[in-house]
Amino acid sequence: MMNASAHSQAVFSRPMPLPRGGWRRRIEVFSPKLGRRLSLSNYDAFRTWLVIEANPTIESFTERPAHVDGPRSTVIDFWVQLRNVPTGEFWFIESKRRSHDDASPSMQESPALPPILHDQTVRLVRQEDLQAWSVPIANWSRIVPYLVSHRRFRDPLLEQSIVVFLGQPHTLDAVLERFAANDATSVEASLFALVAGGRVESPDLAVALLSGSTRFERA
Repeated sequence: MMNASAHSQAVFSRPMPLPRGGWRRRIEVFSPKLGRRLSLSNYDAFRTWLVIEANPTIESFTERPAHVDGPRSTVIDFWVQLRNVPTGEFWFIESKRRSHDDASPSMQESPALPPILHDQTVRLVRQEDLQAWSVPIANWSRIVPYLVSHRRFRDPLLEQSIVVFLGQPHTLDAVLERFAANDATSVEASLFALVAGGRVESPDLAVALLSGSTRFERA
């Protein structure tokens, strides 16, 4: 019998098509986490996608997984599946059209967006959240291209050596110096793949722009 996690992934694994219209924005990206291309309709969805890619506890996700209630209703922005959580989460991105002094109820408080929808937890990604995540979003916009370009050329031996070296915290420059016999881009890609997979962590990536002084350590 299919468990709740597998059932949710089966139901929400296929993205709904973007609405037709030549005027609509379309941002094409490739997801290292999913191993496929995504079409996103706006920059807020792009930024939220980077947040999802950066979170190693998110095992899978789908863009535009379902409507709220029927084919003419609002499309849900993302469905995400967190590790060891039976059901997934629906992520709705708050529209920029709502001003901060708007007295109307937020989407999270609206009867149209209950705490549970289609047996999935509902989460509102606010504009304030995206602004607070601006530094890690900027960092992951630089990291994801490494993950994409090196996904077929991963070096397990190099990755394991980096994990051993990071038994104590070291900066990116120190990692590159330690593995100077390897191509520097491959070392960076291996390090970032370890971060994306949760084997290495870097609290610095949440608070400062990626640089040679960014520190990494074994998770």
